[in-house]
Amino acid sequence: MSTTLTLFEHESTPFDWDARHCALLERMRGAFGSDVLRPIVQGRTKKLQAAQYVGVVRLGNRTVQILPKIYQLSEATDEKVRAKEATRNLLQMLEAAGQLPIREHAIAPLLRRGRDWFEILTRLFTSHLLEEWLRGGYRTYHTVRNDLPVLKGKWLIGEQLKRPVSQHIFSVEYDEFSSDNKLNRIFRFVVERLWQLTRDSGNRQRLSELRELMDEVTLLRAVSVADANPAHLTRLNQRFAPLLNLSRLFLDGGTLQIAAGDLSTFAFVFDMNRLFEAFIASFIRKHRSEILDDQLLDCELLVQSRGATFFLAQREHHNVFKVQPDLVFRDALKSFPILIDTKYKRLDQTDWKLGISPGDFYQMHAYAHRYQSLRVLLLYPQTAGLAQPQHAYFQLELSDKVIEAATVDIRLDLGNKQDKAKLAASLRTILQGVPHDKE
Repeated sequence: MSTTLTLFEHESTPFDWDARHCALLERMRGAFGSDVLRPIVQGRTKKLQAAQYVGVVRLGNRTVQILPKIYQLSEATDEKVRAKEATRNLLQMLEAAGQLPIREHAIAPLLRRGRDWFEILTRLFTSHLLEEWLRGGYRTYHTVRNDLPVLKGKWLIGEQLKRPVSQHIFSVEYDEFSSDNKLNRIFRFVVERLWQLTRDSGNRQRLSELRELMDEVTLLRAVSVADANPAHLTRLNQRFAPLLNLSRLFLDGGTLQIAAGDLSTFAFVFDMNRLFEAFIASFIRKHRSEILDDQLLDCELLVQSRGATFFLAQREHHNVFKVQPDLVFRDALKSFPILIDTKYKRLDQTDWKLGISPGDFYQMHAYAHRYQSLRVLLLYPQTAGLAQPQHAYFQLELSDKVIEAATVDIRLDLGNKQDKAKLAASLRTILQGVPHDKE
């Protein structure tokens, strides 16, 4: 009987782990570069402690679901209610960040069934791919060489003369209109791995149907997230873009590679730091007219400072120490009125420094100096542990530049227009700032 444990980032839960569990967790650590879950002992109790990843880890017949820490102290005392709220919010953040094909009416029934993260995303992927495939799978022409008993396409006389005894067989080359192409091979690989991993009967049924429909597509032995790059998308297959994004999410989450050798154990997790950054950048871009004032409205928005990446120093004519803010605003004069760096961390309102790490502050100081920007904003998520939203100003010594730290509440129903408007208003207030002399 499979059981599911739910905990939040950095939280721990009793778990009677053994040497095999430790070996599996160490294998995950190697795959992801840091701990996903840590086996610890508190008092005499064995526990598993979550790290900075969010998602699902399966260890044999036990499943551990890890949810974002911003819901850890939610007003909802019931764990199932908190888990449901956090899951809905995560799905909507993924959709807003452009990583997930989602229809709002599809979320509610999935949440009611109490499925874990992995099964919910599998359901979204299979339902959407099945719908698109029945509508008409993506097909392309590719050249085929073959020996046939009839003439078809181009007759390869040179090849034919090499086998004069095979007079009734023709060496030919022809174009075939087929679904066996690079994009569909990615989908076929993901379908096969999910079929092996799912424990949901509905998901398995849909995946079985997809396996039959995609029978002519070559099943590759391995596919990486690098293989599933957006270069496979063209004007003719753009409708498959959300499915490719979700395939990349599965592949990038490590699920399919780790699971290949042991189907009873896998991890599907992602780093909330990256999701928070992608969500904020995407939301500002989509709602810029509601969020940005006149000064910023006409600015270019450069994500990961693409097109405006600088270095702090040179050594022997080589640039060194690159600086790369998460979101750069560049105006028509090529100056930078504000830089934003997102930090998926907790602030401490009882500390004069708000618990901002020295490393993060020094990094922002370097941004302000190199970009000659008067404002650098550190943006954090509002957590349940903070009584009020925070917006603090740190005036740099011997400078007119300011480093700001603010929190924004993303614990909203982003499928609701009012909540979307509320988030847009919060970001507008933060970006408007206040005069420095009021601090």
